[in-house]
Amino acid sequence: MHILWIAIAVVALLVTLVAILSALAPTKIAYTESVTVNASSADVYDDIRLQRRLMRWSAWPQETGSKCAVDTAHAEPKADGEVGARTVFYSKKGKRIGHQAIVRLEPGREVEMTLEGAGPPHSPTMTFELMPQANEQTRVHLHFENRFPRPFNAVWHFFGLSRWTRRMHVKDLEGLKAFCEPPHRDATGREVGRPPQGQNPFELTGQH
Repeated sequence: MHILWIAIAVVALLVTLVAILSALAPTKIAYTESVTVNASSADVYDDIRLQRRLMRWSAWPQETGSKCAVDTAHAEPKADGEVGARTVFYSKKGKRIGHQAIVRLEPGREVEMTLEGAGPPHSPTMTFELMPQANEQTRVHLHFENRFPRPFNAVWHFFGLSRWTRRMHVKDLEGLKAFCEPPHRDATGREVGRPPQGQNPFELTGQH
């Protein structure tokens, strides 16, 4: 009987602790990271919107040990680089673990994507804003926003998931810059040229 009361007390304490942490943690984060790329905004725009190119410079597959593929399986598959196109992510064992989808395009200027994945519930949106500069340079702003329902906001905040995500976005911009600029390297540091040549080591083939 004493063990039962101890168990009830522990559960009550944990519930109270989660409630306190949830009350302290934000339910929304938003930030912008930027980079200057020595390439035209038209080229940078294509390297972002075309999912088969994006998969080659994105830091996420290598950092998370995952694979990716352009989705052709959902009800209305879209051509690569169009609104509705998706990149699907798979675990090492080939299990589908999430996807990102293009939801808005402003040619040469903006690419907006939403993301769905494993882990605590959240609603992330990522927008690449391109600003042409002198001498065929482009200033790229990555605007990220994410919302978390309570009490899952406590998990995201106190386990450092938001800080980790931001570090990954900085790596993404570094990868984009390396891919857009000569000698055009992918996320592994391999030269792929322009247009990109060779096989993407992170692409999972045979997925539909």
